[in-house]
Amino acid sequence: MSQARQIYYNAVFGALGGLLAWLIVGSFETGRWNIWLAYAFVGAGVGLCIGALTGAVEGAVVKQSASQALIGMGWGAVAGAVGGLLGMLIGERFFLWFGGGLVGRSLGWMFLGLFLGLGEGVVARSRRRSSYGALGGALAGLVGGLVYETLTQAFIDYSDAAQMIAGGLGLILIGAALGSLIPLAQIIRAPRLMVRTGRKAGTEIAVVDQALLGSYDGCDVYLPGDPDIADQHALVFRHNGSFVIRDLGAGRETWVQGALLPVGAESAIKQGDCIRLGSTEVELR
Repeated sequence: MSQARQIYYNAVFGALGGLLAWLIVGSFETGRWNIWLAYAFVGAGVGLCIGALTGAVEGAVVKQSASQALIGMGWGAVAGAVGGLLGMLIGERFFLWFGGGLVGRSLGWMFLGLFLGLGEGVVARSRRRSSYGALGGALAGLVGGLVYETLTQAFIDYSDAAQMIAGGLGLILIGAALGSLIPLAQIIRAPRLMVRTGRKAGTEIAVVDQALLGSYDGCDVYLPGDPDIADQHALVFRHNGSFVIRDLGAGRETWVQGALLPVGAESAIKQGDCIRLGSTEVELR
């Protein structure tokens, strides 16, 4: 699956997360709560819903693995809830500081998006993924906040039902923006591995720090259906500004540009190089 389609599905799942947050979080009458408790609840709830749905995309759509979808959903929910809680509390400080309005709301949601993006990198234990996620999340939150506040102000003189619908549309748009812009920031900044042959031909995976290749569905580059590919076959990683592939010593052959890589050995690779595992070819782009 191309990265453009992955971004599309992230946007769709993010939008569904925003809709779910509107249905669940909006069912609570937080207006009667302590203001900071309400902010914490809303931030954690919105982050949990969007994080859970976008976290499931890789397993459900890219790998088509129910177990990986559930694992991704779980980690996404945790990262989203924590990031949403922190982001909303900090963001609302700015919202109140600016006296509300378009600027205050945009900055508030920007911090929500930033912390949601950071959370993804923390779960992956990747400083580079955290920075990319924070960049994409902050931009998504800023855009989403602008749209959310614009819709809110446009319907402020209408009925409560109209305002609720406007708020729901705002959350859906924020979810779509967060779902798409966080992976987009990674894709723009990171090289990618493209599967050229086999059952997963056309799949593209961004290599932010490293990528594990193999027939186990927990691998970053999941290559099922080839008996000559080990569960965990090879690892591509960054080293001193370049990329290196390491054979993981599983007793299966790894070829780089037509040359056999000795068992457990490493080889530098560059853009355009072809890696062959069994009968499956993968290219660094």
